[in-house]
This record gives sequence, C-alpha cells and structure tokens, in this order.
Amino acid sequence: MTDQRKKRQKRLHGEATREKLIEATVRILSQEGLGAVSTARLAREVGIVQSGFYAHFDSLEACISVAAERIGERIRASLAEGLELLGSQGAGDYYLVKAQYHRLLTELQQQWVFVELLIRYFRDPSPLGWALSRVQQDLRSDLVSYFTRVVEPLNWPKGGRPQAGFMADLLVSMTLSAVESLRWEPDLDRELVAHLLALQTLNTGKHMVEWMMANKNPPQC
Repeated sequence: MTDQRKKRQKRLHGEATREKLIEATVRILSQEGLGAVSTARLAREVGIVQSGFYAHFDSLEACISVAAERIGERIRASLAEGLELLGSQGAGDYYLVKAQYHRLLTELQQQWVFVELLIRYFRDPSPLGWALSRVQQDLRSDLVSYFTRVVEPLNWPKGGRPQAGFMADLLVSMTLSAVESLRWEPDLDRELVAHLLALQTLNTGKHMVEWMMANKNPPQC
C-alpha cells in the first residue's frame, strides 16, 4: 500500500469518525438533552478512546454546536419543502397552510430539546449561541425570501422586503411559542393549534396587503 493511499484511508476514517460523533451528539441532544452530552459518552458511542475525541473537535461545545446546526439544517429542509408546496399550490389555501403547520409542529415537537436550546441560547455569546443564531437567521431568511416572492407582483416599495421580514419574524415567534405550549400543555390539541396558526397567518397577510394597497407609495424609479 502506497503512502498516499494510507493517508487517504486515514483521512476517510477520520471523516467517518467525526460524522459518527456528530450524529451521536444529534441523537443524544434530541432524546436526552444538553446535560447528557459528554466526551466520555460520545467516545463510548462511536468506539474510540475519550482522548481521541479531541482529534476531531477542539472542545465538546464545538461538537455540540455542529450538531445543533445539523438539526437546524433538517428543520430548514422540512420548512423549505412546505414553502415549495405552498408556492406551487397556493399560499392562500387555508387547508394547505394548516397541513404545513401541523407537519412542522409535529417535527418540532419531536425535536423539543433543540427548540428549547434555540429559545434559550440563540442570543448567547458562545459557540453554541452563535450556531443557534445562524439557524434562526437561516430560517428567517428562507421565510423572507418566500414572502418577498409572494408580494413581488404587488410592486411594493423595496420589493416588500420590510413587510416580508415582519411576517417572517411573526411566524417564527408564533410557531416557537406554539411548540412551547404543546410541550407544557399535553392535552392541547395540535390540530387546534395548527388551525389557529393558519388563520392568524392568512388574516395577518390579508390585512397587511389591504393596508399596503390603501397606503401605497408611488413606485420608485
């Protein structure tokens, strides 16, 4: 075996071990919470010595931050799927909007520990806080892009981006609050929550459009 091939195999083995550490962290975070994650636990999960952890990450917090972003990417992909469906089949369809809220609430309930971390730490000046802040900003950015496309035909000043930003912030806040309520009120009906979120979203959008059309400034050259 040549030295180059040995180096390649060593690199691939290292990448595979790092990926196993990330997925183990994702699993523990999702199922047991932040306090259950330790270098000893992760090393045991992937079959390496504890000191070997530091060949892949500088610190436990760095590993947790990457895992948090990984969970965020999956939630973002799920959101993108829902937005694509709404964009192709009708953003104003109550039943479709409710179905997407129901699906998203189900997923976020399954990732409650991550949602709790996001709510508690996304403003924290730490590697985990910065990672969670990026997740929050990416979700907001996806929603802003979606709402900007929705209002584009209305020819609002600045492409409607300020209004799209407001709607994105409102939806993120409402959805996270709804997941908290479902967590702390086990008898709360998810179907009811999805229904109310859909109504609030559609009504707010409708009234915003009406207000903007009534107070529209002349298109800027």
